[in-house]
Amino acid sequence: MKNTPQHHTRRAALYGFAAAVFQYPDEAVIADLQDQEVQDAVRQAGAALDLEAEVDALLDALDGVDRDSLEPAYNRLFGLPSDEGTYPVIPYEAHYTTGEEVNESQRRIATVVGLLEEFGLEISDEFDERHDHVTVELELLQVLAAQRAVALDSGDDETAVRLARAGATVLDEHLTDFVPAFAHRVQRTVDGDGSSDREVPEVSAVYAAAADLAAALVEFDEASHPDPVSPGTGVRADG
Repeated sequence: MKNTPQHHTRRAALYGFAAAVFQYPDEAVIADLQDQEVQDAVRQAGAALDLEAEVDALLDALDGVDRDSLEPAYNRLFGLPSDEGTYPVIPYEAHYTTGEEVNESQRRIATVVGLLEEFGLEISDEFDERHDHVTVELELLQVLAAQRAVALDSGDDETAVRLARAGATVLDEHLTDFVPAFAHRVQRTVDGDGSSDREVPEVSAVYAAAADLAAALVEFDEASHPDPVSPGTGVRADG
């Protein structure tokens, strides 16, 4: 695998775009998703990382969507509970990785918070979700990839290795089990095979495509990243 600034910039572009899709679709979010320069960069990144099919499917699904169409789809999938108080798709990591273990769920969320703080990231006051939301964790990898690109470009190998290890830890301890399961649930619900009997709008294909891209990207990274290691072990992170 090419450990170059360009490679990690492309990873960052894909993580960031997938993360943006799972934000609440206000006008600003949709404008970013529809921006031609952003889409061109995402398309180029997908082609370079052999994720062209997943990127094309997402961009095709986004073609022509607006807030009036996407907002109801978001609410039906993630934002509004059924009459029984359940959600068709839960976008939080702990639901998929810890189940009913409250202490373990809190530990995992605290770990994400610690990583955000370590790398100088703050959740926007307008983002009213838990820290283990899929958008937050995808954006965390986006930032780690972007910072790694900067470190490599400036010749700061020590920082680049630290960022590689951090990215591997986020993948290993959080996203590898979470994102594929989340993507499966989104796809089942959009296809009408989930446990919820509510109708899901056709535009919900946007979320299925974004989940597929996120899962493919996590799989790609998991196959090429170094194993997580404790600082000071002398193990070099070359991924």
